[in-house]
Amino acid sequence: MNAEKNVNILETKKESSNILYFGLDLGTFQSALAASSGLRVNVGSVVGWPKDFISYKLLNKQIVFGEECLKNRPSLDIVYPLEKGVVKYRNTDFAEKREEERVTSAAEELIRHLLSLAEAREGQKIYAVVGSPAKASMEDKQAIISASEGLVDSILVVSEPFLVAYGLGIYGFAIIVDIGAGTLDICRMHGTIPDEEDQRTLYTAGNEIDKKLYELMKEKVSGIQLTPSLSRKIKEEYGFVGEGQETVNVDFYVDGRLETIDIANELKEACSIIIPEICDNIRELVVSFDPEYMGELTKNIILAGGCSQIKGLAHEIETNLADLGSVRINVIDDPIFAGAVGGLVLAQEMPLEEWEQV
Repeated sequence: MNAEKNVNILETKKESSNILYFGLDLGTFQSALAASSGLRVNVGSVVGWPKDFISYKLLNKQIVFGEECLKNRPSLDIVYPLEKGVVKYRNTDFAEKREEERVTSAAEELIRHLLSLAEAREGQKIYAVVGSPAKASMEDKQAIISASEGLVDSILVVSEPFLVAYGLGIYGFAIIVDIGAGTLDICRMHGTIPDEEDQRTLYTAGNEIDKKLYELMKEKVSGIQLTPSLSRKIKEEYGFVGEGQETVNVDFYVDGRLETIDIANELKEACSIIIPEICDNIRELVVSFDPEYMGELTKNIILAGGCSQIKGLAHEIETNLADLGSVRINVIDDPIFAGAVGGLVLAQEMPLEEWEQV
């Protein structure tokens, strides 16, 4: 009996060694991958093709990804294949159908590129856990699965904030707030797999902050030369809410001339637009729960995602939720890879027999 058990263990180890596990966070603005090989990589969620033979001679590539796309925008036909955290594809008429195929192709190319970076050995199986918005529909999840077809041997699409919690080893009482570019996802953890009622997906997220800052600056300064991309970079470098920052001086071109402009008020106003919905939804998830455990939830609120790094955000949320009692908010250390690492941990801990059934 013991000999048989030892043989089974050896066979399991051998089978496991021939599998490459991935955790993949497909984000609207950037995507991150964590692999069991030790690889950690993040790539902008954008795909580009040279516009003509001159563009091809300049780049010497048939397809370009991420930051290289943004640096060479004038030379490329660019596609952002992920909208609000899922593959864009709901078009119907002929012209739109062609665009749907283009976007789907871009999503497949992006996933293919990410997976290729891990350099799976020949014959090695690939099992992947992919993060999605908390309230993604079955149709949304199927679009991700379809875009991965032929690239992985088995795939599981899971709520992104749940993956953040799983990667942190949080299985008990907590609320995860994952603030990305396209979506803001909130998940209530309470010792079991979260249900529909435990999760929220909001769309006032990073992209809306960028849009608001762009609009406010256009109103403030006539002739300012500003793009949504530049608004995003300003937010990432200087973004703040609350008190304590009186001036934020940034150089802009205004009617072709370089000027230094204080944007503190506009930046604070733009970054603050996410606070009301965050607080309202956290409050709903707390007060709709068993009152004996409400205090456990409020003492363990985790901010994740790129916009979690906005200065002063945790304090402002705590202040707005003070009527709930003792509120404690922590900001995650690694907003880029938290979801991908959580996906990798889940992929590795799932029994092999369950992977075969996915």
